[in-house]
Amino acid sequence: MGKMLNKIDQKIMEKKLEQGLEMLKNKPESELSKKLANVNREDLLRKMEEIDQNKLKQMNINVEEIKQKISAADLEKIKRLAGKDGDKVMQKINELFGRT
Repeated sequence: MGKMLNKIDQKIMEKKLEQGLEMLKNKPESELSKKLANVNREDLLRKMEEIDQNKLKQMNINVEEIKQKISAADLEKIKRLAGKDGDKVMQKINELFGRT
């Protein structure tokens, strides 16, 4: 039962990542900004800090695949959308991508 739940969690995370990347690439920044306005930034930053290389491995997330899908322009867009937390978000992304 535990393995099945882990597999379901993995599929959900994969789908969320795919959707997030798709939105990042195809939605205007203004629309993404509106969506982020409805998100609790404190919680988002806290959850982001919980993620590390081991957590990504546990979740079977292929970091190399994600790195290939995200362009420099996408990273700049993320930084702008993060606003005052842009440097913190980019630092975490670089850490997860092995670019520290």
